[in-house]
Amino acid sequence: MMDRRSLSRRAMLKAAGVAVMAPLVQPLHAVSGVLDRLFGSAPEAKPTPPITPNEEFYITSYRSPPSVRLENWRLVVKGLVERPMTLTYGELQARPRVAEIVTLQCVGNPVGGDAISTAEWEGISLRRLLEEAGIASGAYGVVFRAADGYSDSIRIERAMAGDVLVAYRMNGVPLPQAHGFPVRIIVPGIYGMKSVQWLTDIEVVDYDYQGYYQQKGWSDDATVKTMSRIDVPGHGTVLQGRRQIMQGLAFAGTRGVRQVEVSTNGGGTWAPARLDVPLSPYAWVLWSYEWAVAAPGRHSLAVRATDGLGKMQTSFEQDPAPDGASGLHQITVTVET
Repeated sequence: MMDRRSLSRRAMLKAAGVAVMAPLVQPLHAVSGVLDRLFGSAPEAKPTPPITPNEEFYITSYRSPPSVRLENWRLVVKGLVERPMTLTYGELQARPRVAEIVTLQCVGNPVGGDAISTAEWEGISLRRLLEEAGIASGAYGVVFRAADGYSDSIRIERAMAGDVLVAYRMNGVPLPQAHGFPVRIIVPGIYGMKSVQWLTDIEVVDYDYQGYYQQKGWSDDATVKTMSRIDVPGHGTVLQGRRQIMQGLAFAGTRGVRQVEVSTNGGGTWAPARLDVPLSPYAWVLWSYEWAVAAPGRHSLAVRATDGLGKMQTSFEQDPAPDGASGLHQITVTVET
């Protein structure tokens, strides 16, 4: 796979104990954010917007993004279906369009990392497309294959849940090449490795298809873990004043987020943050907290989330392999006055 990071950055991440695996790629700004948190430099901290601009959306790539000629592209629906189909881009667009705001997160995203983004995706319902093709008896899973040779799958029950998209637009424009042009899959609540980009084939099969990552020992279920992050203030910053605003995000996939709590004393005590209303059941939640600083000095800040089922985010620290990172995001700041 083509890794867009420099070798020196990879070496630093490995030395710091952060899982760096090909082909999970983060954009340079995401990797810089990880390094800043690891090694103490403090970029300008800013709140996360509800929708991520396309040019800031994290990037993943199995290899270099393939160059797809639209006039030659076709989407093949085959396997255990009664009516196999081969669709052009125009034929796909002619079907009823649906839109969903969905957060995607890379399975290789470390705690506090930036490889998580939210967009409005438009396309057609995978369930409707499979119903049109007619699912034959014995179907177990649905395999997605891409123009770059990548592939992955989901269970037939997940494919037919009604929320999986065959998407061809992102934030109001056709999919950018870096994000799967002309068509990709969007699977809410599942790590991004199963939202296959540059889609060419959808195949219904009668077995548990093991995709690229599963063959390397990564999770087949790939359900996202509950996570939360502090965006403001930034790690290592020096703050002025006894009244500060903490801001960040939390995400628990399709389970939703019930509560976010922050600690300003290294986890000794916790207080509830204010939650913005999420843009959809599949999107992250943005949170904020008014921090009345008791005294100047160094302060250890932390955040944790509770999902919609009432399960609190684990503090157990785990690297991304094999089923996503876990642990609480913590930063240190200094208040001078």
